[in-house]
Amino acid sequence: MIRPVNMVPAKARLFRSMGDEGRLVVLEALISHEQRVTDLVHSTGLSQSTISTHLAALYAAGLATRRQEARNVWYGPAHAAIERLLDASEEVVLANSVQAYACSSPCCDPQAS
Repeated sequence: MIRPVNMVPAKARLFRSMGDEGRLVVLEALISHEQRVTDLVHSTGLSQSTISTHLAALYAAGLATRRQEARNVWYGPAHAAIERLLDASEEVVLANSVQAYACSSPCCDPQAS
C-alpha cells in the first residue's frame, strides 16, 4: 500500500468526519452489526432524515459501508479499526474525567495533605 508522506491532513479529515455527536451515535450503533436506516431510527431515537444525512457523511468519509440486499440497504463499519478508535477515544475521555472529578481532600488523596 502506498502511504502518503504526511498523514496529518488525512487524519484531520477523519476526525472532522466524526466530530458530530449524532454521527458518533450512528457510528457506534453500527459497530455491533449491520443495520438499516429504520433499525438505526429505532435504536438511536434520531429521525430518518438525520440518520440518512449522517450515514451519507460517514460513507463519504470511508467510515461506513453500504450494501444493497433486495429493497434493503444495510450499513456497517468500513473497517475493524473503527471500533478500536472509538474504544480508545472513550478511554481518553474517561481518563480525563477521572482527573477532572478526582477528590483532592486529605481523606481521599494522601498527597493532598
